[in-house]
Amino acid sequence: MNIAFVLLFSTFFINAQISEQVRKLAKPLDTIAYAESEYIKVGAEKSKVYEYFQKLSEVANNDDLFYLAKNGSKSLKFYSSKELLKRNDKRFLEIYKFYTENPFSLSYTYGSEASEEDITSHLKQAIKITSEILSLVEEWKNDEKNNALESFEDKQLRKFEEKYKNLTKTDLKFYWQEIGKIDSEKK
Repeated sequence: MNIAFVLLFSTFFINAQISEQVRKLAKPLDTIAYAESEYIKVGAEKSKVYEYFQKLSEVANNDDLFYLAKNGSKSLKFYSSKELLKRNDKRFLEIYKFYTENPFSLSYTYGSEASEEDITSHLKQAIKITSEILSLVEEWKNDEKNNALESFEDKQLRKFEEKYKNLTKTDLKFYWQEIGKIDSEKK
């Protein structure tokens, strides 16, 4: 009887951690143990896995993402952690530290290349790539010629600018320093 109550209560408690809408959007990713970038393969086709998470991230608040980063499938853990970084939520560092103490391997496909690494390696890579993207956006904004152009690159840079609007290179430098401290504590 007590075990049934505990199971019922824990199921209710877990479902109460995130909104019903977020839970429904997370469902397709519940069992996925890998992650993909927005575009995959040589032909740059849109990733269905990434699209599922993109829809979820549009309605999820930072608390939802934090919960999924700790308790979701491998895919949800990775994408939610990256989204917390994009939103400049300092709990990203708590998640990173959690995964230095509780590591797991994740297969990630970026374009046409796949790698299986520890999640913390993928999160460090996300910081590096985000820094490069912010540099490109900054360069694009400072180049007045590009403001008149409507090329594919300009559209992509506008999209990146919107995606990373809460994050600066100074923020990324801070994250990088804090991750260095976390990594040195681990040794």
